[in-house]
Amino acid sequence: MSSLPINPRSQDTPLRFSEHEPPASAPAGHPGETNPLSDAHLDQIRLASKRAKPIEKAVRYAGFSGWATLLAGVLSLPFAFGDTPMLIFTIALAGIGTRELTLRRSLRSLESWAPRKLAINQLLLGSTLMIYAIFMLVSAPAQTMIESAMQADPTIQSTPELAGMMDDLIVFEQMATALIYVGMIVLAIIFQGGTALYYLRKGSKLKKFHKHTPDWVVRVYQTVHH
Repeated sequence: MSSLPINPRSQDTPLRFSEHEPPASAPAGHPGETNPLSDAHLDQIRLASKRAKPIEKAVRYAGFSGWATLLAGVLSLPFAFGDTPMLIFTIALAGIGTRELTLRRSLRSLESWAPRKLAINQLLLGSTLMIYAIFMLVSAPAQTMIESAMQADPTIQSTPELAGMMDDLIVFEQMATALIYVGMIVLAIIFQGGTALYYLRKGSKLKKFHKHTPDWVVRVYQTVHH
């Protein structure tokens, strides 16, 4: 039985179409493309992420504040029909909440002007709350709800003991109503004013972030958190 001659090196040497063709195990492309970022680059990204932590907290707070304000306006809307001042107030709340959420996206993209506009939005919210509270104090009806109930029920007026008790309740109702709106004014000054200062402080941190962070690292962060 005849057999063909076999080159003993043919089993160990891979077949090549050209002697200039690189070995199959050689990596394709530029060697640096397998690891384009050095350890120094990775350190810069980690440092930028650390610097951005305060901004990320402000982004989360803006989301909470925006949704809370928007929902307050939307949920109050069914009770505002037929009451023009209340209707204007609820629409203003919904608009301010929507703007807060829009500015939140800009802050998340590290726009340097976003904190200042968020602060202005909070001052606008505080002004809206105070204007509504002052309007309700000034335009308080001449009769309280208890006085209206007394007029609807002549039996109470004909009973001196009950009428005397109702007088005390009328004074209490007037004081409670006034305290509610005065408290709204005070809380608006404290919370919305404090939140505006909070955003302004975050704005200074954002400026430092841009100052000390390379542009390419900022773009990486924006791409990852978009």
